[in-house]
Amino acid sequence: MSTFCYAYLTNRRDAMAPGRSTSNATGIKTYIDAVLALVPAEVLALHAVIVSFTTKVDNKITTITDQATLSYSFYGLIVLTFIIYIFGRLKTKDKSWDKYDYFRMFIPPLAFIGWTMLQTVTAFDAAFPGLAQSARMVIASFLAVLLGIIASYLGSKADQKDPGTMTSST
Repeated sequence: MSTFCYAYLTNRRDAMAPGRSTSNATGIKTYIDAVLALVPAEVLALHAVIVSFTTKVDNKITTITDQATLSYSFYGLIVLTFIIYIFGRLKTKDKSWDKYDYFRMFIPPLAFIGWTMLQTVTAFDAAFPGLAQSARMVIASFLAVLLGIIASYLGSKADQKDPGTMTSST
């Protein structure tokens, strides 16, 4: 699962006749869009590496040792997620971009934020140290459900798009 794959799947849906990317024998249902969008694997892996260098574990207690770097990394990873989606989406012959892409490109970064809210001792902790664990869990849970619904809906919009009407707005 990854942001780049999410962008690639949108490219494939755009290139096919309306209704074809989900309904033919090799079609991919739109819940796959939701799964791909909600697991921004590239930035989650990089986040794990960054956390390993900015924290320490002593007697089963993890402590942030470089809060500034970890906080800046949080925002940098969000920006990187946007870049990965945009790069993957524009990596097509026709460089098509539609109004729904402006919504699609926000799903992986918001999913990344949700993942960091659900875990303990993450870059989210460095950026927002005062938010209670219970609030984080509730916000992230609602965020995951809403993003999943939106990603699935946007997948169906790409499936319904006529490739003959694609315009380049980049």
